[in-house]
Amino acid sequence: MPVGPVDGKGTVLYYEDSGAPEGTRDYATLVLVHGTQFHSGVFRKMIPFASACKLRLVLVNSRDYPGSTRYSPEELDGLSSPQKEVQAATIRTRGLEFAAFMRWFIEVERIPPILEKEGASRPSGGISLLGWSSGNLQTIPLLTYANDLPQDTAEVLEGYFRSFFIHDISETAIGAPALEGLYTPMRDKSLNAEQIAATFPLWVSSYFTQAVVTSDTDAETPGFGEMVVARTARHQSDPDPRWVPTVVRMGPEGVAAVSDASVMPRSQVRIQLVNPAVYEDNLRRALFKCETEDGSGAKKAIWPKLRVNVVWCDMSTGSCVYATHRVMHMAKAYQEQGKGRTVEFHRLEQANHFVHWDEPERFVEFLSRII
Repeated sequence: MPVGPVDGKGTVLYYEDSGAPEGTRDYATLVLVHGTQFHSGVFRKMIPFASACKLRLVLVNSRDYPGSTRYSPEELDGLSSPQKEVQAATIRTRGLEFAAFMRWFIEVERIPPILEKEGASRPSGGISLLGWSSGNLQTIPLLTYANDLPQDTAEVLEGYFRSFFIHDISETAIGAPALEGLYTPMRDKSLNAEQIAATFPLWVSSYFTQAVVTSDTDAETPGFGEMVVARTARHQSDPDPRWVPTVVRMGPEGVAAVSDASVMPRSQVRIQLVNPAVYEDNLRRALFKCETEDGSGAKKAIWPKLRVNVVWCDMSTGSCVYATHRVMHMAKAYQEQGKGRTVEFHRLEQANHFVHWDEPERFVEFLSRII
């Protein structure tokens, strides 16, 4: 079972590696981090299409998921602490663990570094990190706390870290107030942890009414909130097989192969209930306030060449559509002031939250164009 170390205490993360494309060093490495309940196996259908797109895919299981180190009692207590600072410190460590994993993979696998090509719009080589859904809760802190990394780790990543993906981010991960009237099983007080685990898969993998937005729409655009709340799961009123929820396509055995319901009562509900201010602060600092001294007393963004791509699916859950457009609103505000990183937004049309499973070839080709 392949695992990568992330600290000096024996903590490891399980991963699956598509391997380097045969016969070339001209490829980029993409580390994919899953969301809640569904682990990295949910990305496996992407692997057959990686090589043709000059991608090497590394599918990583977060802590507490199969093959990766379980949370200690102290870590679980940290997530549930009544003190915001303790919760923040616990989440911070998750981000630093992903940085440590990336450095380890770079050095052990000797992947190609970033190489700028004359006349090319994007470089070759390097490594990117993608957080999907609530996986962003744990990947975003890598940027938030980049200044806390060991200097040698930060320097290694300087030559390799090419882009950072926020894919179909969840409402929880942005730390914003809930959109009034928008349903999510995670906030359903009538459900206990086990019932959430049973209800969550069908809801999160449904195809919802396609979002009606323009390129200028953000979460504060008049009528946006009402549009998001009014969207419904298409399979409930339309028999078209295109709108069958992904977990129904998978079947019980397929779902079991890519998910672990036991994490919900053990740790995931705790992560979802962390003080929202922790996640909002992490996002804001990661994208717009993560600065370091440049040696002259001035400040600059750490890894200034790192590109941030926000990818969203317009038939995904309302939680994800709302969260993405909340990030858009935040980005506009900072960019008008000339602050923060440049954040690019990319829409996948007629795609649900599981586009990597339902349309893996399309998704891999899409990522290869913007990585």
